[in-house]
Amino acid sequence: MTGSLGSAVVVALDHGLHWGVFDGFEDRRRTLEAVLEGGPDGILASVPFLEQHRDLLDDHPSVYTIGTVDIIHDSTIPGEQASDEIHRQVFDLEDAARVGADAVKACLIYGRNDPGVLGDNLEFAARIARNGRHHGLEVVLEPTLWGPRIEDDLDADLIGEAARIGAELGPDILKLYYPGDADAFAPIVDRAPSPVYVAGGPLAESESAVLEMTADAVDAGADGVIYGRNVWQHEDPASVVEALKDIVHDGATPDESLARFDR
Repeated sequence: MTGSLGSAVVVALDHGLHWGVFDGFEDRRRTLEAVLEGGPDGILASVPFLEQHRDLLDDHPSVYTIGTVDIIHDSTIPGEQASDEIHRQVFDLEDAARVGADAVKACLIYGRNDPGVLGDNLEFAARIARNGRHHGLEVVLEPTLWGPRIEDDLDADLIGEAARIGAELGPDILKLYYPGDADAFAPIVDRAPSPVYVAGGPLAESESAVLEMTADAVDAGADGVIYGRNVWQHEDPASVVEALKDIVHDGATPDESLARFDR
């Protein structure tokens, strides 16, 4: 497999698995319904989430589904953010295949204080990448710089290094953070042997900021985006999805896609 998703706008809904309740994502089913109204190309969520909402997803058979199989906690207190380093694979590839997922996703987190946590992460990420195709699943790997030893988690040089290591593990798709500079991002994408999709991060200050980042990333060679909070924390998630599709699929400018919010 080399990544069959193509140019795509994917909405990430796996945040509750890692960090509990988020503003704008209190009601899981209602949030999914609002997102699906915009016609996203894909949904990323925990494997149980995909199973629990199979009825809704079956009404949208063209939507590509990605099951998150790992869990990330930075505290032993639920919903609290601290400095603990807890990262485990908690769902099997068999589980993802059983619920009808098209792909699975795992993070690869650099900057850890504990090398053992990174070592375990590398081991299960490689195992997932190696075994996905045996279950008919594509594998999305998300190399990140979230660990406390890294001051700037958007450092382009480090994103490039992490992307290269991630690619060596053999995933079908890479999910990467955009460093804010198209000229710095373009060679990272160009060197990647698999399609690259851009992660969104926290809610941006404005619709324009999200759309401009998307256009810049696509111009730099990204195949699309996998955004969460910048979609479902907006008051109109469906319009955000439609605006992103204008850019990713139709080559619209950020200004042109802003018209989605004037209806």
